[in-house]
Amino acid sequence: MRFSRIVLEQSLQKIGYSDIRLATSGEEALAMATERRADVVLADWVMPEMSGLELLGAIRRLDEQRHWYTAVLLFTAKGGNEALLEAFRHGVDDYLTKPPDHDELAARIYGAGRIASLHNALLQTTDAVQAANRELLAANQIDTLTGLGNRRYLELRLEAMLLSAQTRKSGVCLALVAIDHFKQVNERYSYDVGDEMLNNVALRLRNAVRPTDVITRHGEDTFAIAMAYQEPSHPRPDLFARLVETAGVRPYASDMGNIEITVSIGAHCHQPGAATEPLSDFIGTAEENLSAAKAAGRNGYVYR
Repeated sequence: MRFSRIVLEQSLQKIGYSDIRLATSGEEALAMATERRADVVLADWVMPEMSGLELLGAIRRLDEQRHWYTAVLLFTAKGGNEALLEAFRHGVDDYLTKPPDHDELAARIYGAGRIASLHNALLQTTDAVQAANRELLAANQIDTLTGLGNRRYLELRLEAMLLSAQTRKSGVCLALVAIDHFKQVNERYSYDVGDEMLNNVALRLRNAVRPTDVITRHGEDTFAIAMAYQEPSHPRPDLFARLVETAGVRPYASDMGNIEITVSIGAHCHQPGAATEPLSDFIGTAEENLSAAKAAGRNGYVYR
């Protein structure tokens, strides 16, 4: 057993992994995972005292308590579809037949790590959204249609971001995203479809930005995204081009069929180290840029 663990550790080191912890039993592995979270756990299906499937169940219960996801791979000498089905019925992410091939091990570990990263990114985003919504509901700063913050919430958060930027010599950017001719959507399809459209745009914008960025509803047809950044070269103009593509290029599915819209974006940024503008001037400049973007045509942006 010890020889197998050492060989496994050496194989993992060869493919670039360094944070490797070795356990001599399922109980010890569970204790290690309890003390410090793991992204991926490799375990033998057959172990003394606690089997691999029992360890898997214990890790799943532990993950539920701390809102985390650990990818679990089992090594087994068992073959056939029945063993495979049994493993997946218990919630295993993947399994390897002993002795594992070096290339197969690398591929399976990479895949398991990606599964864990995706799960945990989703959990982190969900936690951030839920925490923000609790804060908004408590302070009456939420838009009841989309569940986003309202204009008052944006002003409070943006003011705090600008104060922090002044202290830390960092940057802040505000992007206003407006649906072009939104009134025509309501008139042509109905207000219910218009409300559905607003929620769909809000969802696409949420998925396009970082969990730490602040998204609010700024007006009837307009959303605001406040972003903090450290790099002097950010934000790059391709960010706004990507937001245009995300929100306004692909059609939206509805009960009335696919609906195509366009968006206009006006953005204004506080550069690291620059003098801080009053909040009203900062928002006002972004609104002026939005008006310029609308005047210039659809699916475009103005950032200056």
